[in-house]
Amino acid sequence: MNKLLILFIIPLFAWSQNNFYLGFGSITTVANLTQAEISTQEENIDFGLYYGNNIKLSQNFMTVLEVFYLNQKVVLNKTRLSKFELHQNIGFGIKPGFYSGKHSVHFSTGILGVYVFDQNNEGNQFDHFDESYYVGLDYNYDLTNNISCNFGILLSDFNSISHFSNSELQDFAVLQFTLHYNIKKLDID
Repeated sequence: MNKLLILFIIPLFAWSQNNFYLGFGSITTVANLTQAEISTQEENIDFGLYYGNNIKLSQNFMTVLEVFYLNQKVVLNKTRLSKFELHQNIGFGIKPGFYSGKHSVHFSTGILGVYVFDQNNEGNQFDHFDESYYVGLDYNYDLTNNISCNFGILLSDFNSISHFSNSELQDFAVLQFTLHYNIKKLDID
């Protein structure tokens, strides 16, 4: 399955190199967890970095292939004895969408590499990096030919159990506000 996906994606990246963007933005991560059978939420505001390829398929339909890094640092549980944290994500997504003029709306789905760490004050630390799938929705507005503004939400059902506390991460959502700088390759005859 992975080889088939790679064979599908490589030609799309090669074809789409004439219209790509670099992005930087603010993210708010909201994590749902249980602590001693009580549901709670923790959140943090941080930043995200994005690289994407816009692939125009028709007059009003495009898809975007995007790679991104989310620096989250959401402290899920902290006591004087331990700390449990959703630290960061690296993701790859496919975002088919519709556009009209300066506006576009994209559905998104993809895979995340989620890094969570768990440590205690005795010097023990349990780091784990695991995969998670996500779905989301984005709205994009072109401010100029080269700069666009993006608002989005990403939802991931990711479960992680703390080894040094009674906390368990159930899932998380990421709200994104990003500015993209669109770089277009010049056509040379």
